[in-house]
Amino acid sequence: PRIQVSSLLSESYTRTYQLEVVQQPQKTAEFRNASLSRLPLTPPLVARLVVRDPSGNPVIPYAELPFLIAHLSLYTDNGLTRMDVGYTMGQGPPLLYGNLVSSLDILEDLQGNTGLFFIFPDVSIRWCGRFQLGISLLRISRRVVFTFRLHSSGNITLAEQGTVLAETRTLPFDVLPQDQYTAVPQTRLTQSFLRQGARMFSFLPQSNP
Repeated sequence: PRIQVSSLLSESYTRTYQLEVVQQPQKTAEFRNASLSRLPLTPPLVARLVVRDPSGNPVIPYAELPFLIAHLSLYTDNGLTRMDVGYTMGQGPPLLYGNLVSSLDILEDLQGNTGLFFIFPDVSIRWCGRFQLGISLLRISRRVVFTFRLHSSGNITLAEQGTVLAETRTLPFDVLPQDQYTAVPQTRLTQSFLRQGARMFSFLPQSNP
């Protein structure tokens, strides 16, 4: 059958997108004003993206993948209040710090199934407390201009423009004083992704087999 170009151009607008957190961050240590000695959330946050065609079948839209990104936001532990709004408006140093934007990795899960994953290995929180992270899936295009703001703190954030396709939240996690913090050992998923070449930190202690 003849392929219709019009259907290909509009196909991305008839797909559905779902984000699922498949590795929940559990804890980290506050870094206060010592950004050079900050520690990342452990284990690293991993979110899986499931894309379905109009018939509900899971698909990997290879042509669209370079235009899909995920962006993090910080919320209170009950998820009702966003904590990084003041910072994005220039009202003080950031509470959420690190690489807050992720592109997609095509990797195999622990069952050997190929999937689409967003990985956030470098995320830190300035102060003690209990929080959630919000993950937003965005589609960028040539018509959308994304602005990156470099602050005196050295943190780079993404101005949230573009089309939001899906959102989800992590479970609440703890940010502890440094003298009370021990890193969570590497999970099997982290180890598997590292073996596949994923961009994740590898200095954390490994879990027992």
